[in-house]
Amino acid sequence: MSTDNNRSLNYIEIPKLFYNDLTGAPMQKCISCERDLLDGIEPYMIEKALKPYDGLRSYSTVFEYAMCMQCMEGYQSKISKESMAKINDHFAANIDIENRRGLIENNQFDDLDAWVNKCIITKTEVESTAECQIYAQCIGDQLIMADYPYMISGIAMEEIVKLLSPETLDEFGRLQEELIGPSEFQDLLKGGPKVFL
Repeated sequence: MSTDNNRSLNYIEIPKLFYNDLTGAPMQKCISCERDLLDGIEPYMIEKALKPYDGLRSYSTVFEYAMCMQCMEGYQSKISKESMAKINDHFAANIDIENRRGLIENNQFDDLDAWVNKCIITKTEVESTAECQIYAQCIGDQLIMADYPYMISGIAMEEIVKLLSPETLDEFGRLQEELIGPSEFQDLLKGGPKVFL
């Protein structure tokens, strides 16, 4: 989903849910190019895959990273046009646009739960999901409240994966190995539930 540049944007301080679980601080560097993300110059994305135990108040992190938009666009360019079109169509057909507009119109920018407690595609409550991924778009130490943040349930991710071409699946596999890999997140996987206060 892309941010509509004609719409005024709202910002909040990045919530702890989107902090680095190992350091307990905001994510500082792009996982790809290691650019400083907290300098406030360029927007960046945060993605975290979680196994919730008590909604998002208690969870175990599978992986997490932050990536600058320049690197993100570079990786997105490797996704086949066919797969990207299918992903965009799937989002357009399934996102609850009225709910998102309501959050913005009612200035619900401090209520993070309202943005991430339901899957943006299936509307499944986070309490009913075995795993999920959460996404945020940030600049400096601020989270941009517009198209993001949102949560995608494991079931919705499975639906999306079925839309992808074999070439795109291979590219995602290479990306995961390159950026996340098993060794970098060993401590997170062993650490048990994290608590969001």
